[in-house]
Amino acid sequence: MNILIVSNFFYPNNRIASFRINAFAKYFSEAGHSVTVVTEGDRDETVIWNGCEVHYLKDHILSESESKAIRLRNAGFNYKCYLQALQFRLSLDFKLLWRFRAYRKIRILNKKRPFDIILSTYDFLSPHMIVLRLRRKTPSFYWIADMRDEMSKSPFLSSNTRRRIRPYEHNILTAADLVLSVSAPLIEDFKTLGGHDRVLEVKNGYDYEEIHDVSFQPFFTMAFIGKFYSFINPENWFKAISELISTGDIPADSRINIIGNYKKLSLPENIRRNVIQIAEVNHTEAIEMSLAADTLVLIHPKGRKGVYTGKLFDYLATNKPILAICDPDDVIAALLAETNAGFTADIDDIDDIKRNILRCYSLWKNKQALPRRWDRIRQYTRKNQVGILLEYLSRQDLLK
Repeated sequence: MNILIVSNFFYPNNRIASFRINAFAKYFSEAGHSVTVVTEGDRDETVIWNGCEVHYLKDHILSESESKAIRLRNAGFNYKCYLQALQFRLSLDFKLLWRFRAYRKIRILNKKRPFDIILSTYDFLSPHMIVLRLRRKTPSFYWIADMRDEMSKSPFLSSNTRRRIRPYEHNILTAADLVLSVSAPLIEDFKTLGGHDRVLEVKNGYDYEEIHDVSFQPFFTMAFIGKFYSFINPENWFKAISELISTGDIPADSRINIIGNYKKLSLPENIRRNVIQIAEVNHTEAIEMSLAADTLVLIHPKGRKGVYTGKLFDYLATNKPILAICDPDDVIAALLAETNAGFTADIDDIDDIKRNILRCYSLWKNKQALPRRWDRIRQYTRKNQVGILLEYLSRQDLLK
């Protein structure tokens, strides 16, 4: 089959959103299909990656690398950021002008060799809107709309933006032949919003060799890998650590490694020397750094029912206990219970966070590892998750 993937995020982009799309491309190709990817890059170029033909198109308004550089400099006003924001204000799409370039490129590619299957993914509207427009011009391909997380139901959108985006969401859901998302609650939402059952749960996952050796650091070490985005608040975690050190319940020389965060942190005075901030590293290095910790921490806000943080799957096969500070009644807690890979603490309850830090500390102190359920963990390899989609398409007699 001739498959096209449209995404603003792809290798070598170092974001979780990229890793999901990398896996679709890689394992579609390994299954024997011809795979083309149209994505963003720092320059216009075409390369071969894992057997896939990848067309990078630069966003002339604001590229990802330029955006990252601005964030790292903590720069103030920037006219390119202003133009990008203006695009969103007008169209709800930060990548509107890039969308037009990508659409033209895809039309050329499709004329040369028509695509049988097109997969678009959501982070910006562009990929879905490109394929929706193409569907109206050339309706013969099979369209997979990977919604991943919520769209109009996102609690981080203003009420006005949610209202404006709903018609786009409705058009995408009803026109797509198959809708993907990462969890059962989100699948149910998209069933309702789309008014059909053409939906499939394909989770995120990990894509490295599982690690069975257990190592312990000379000092009790917790690590958070990633950025503290505006909706991720580590304040209660820091307070819990501060109180535990003050009372002597965990050692005064305990360490907290923050890897890849560029935002300034507000830390209690007594743990400032305990916190080590490390610059962003690539994905492989991040996995290696996670092994130099005794507890891997993720923080996820309440109010996003059914949404996982990709960090959870990156941590899953490290054989290090995971401390998930999140909603104890949502999918992250259920997955940790299923795999016995860690502990869940209520993000709003400092005492609960302290109790679960102490459970992690006890494992380190006694040189113990959790008896992970590896049979359950292995289903969350990215290869197995992409396999769910390939099997579905095979049952529909689409993979020939």
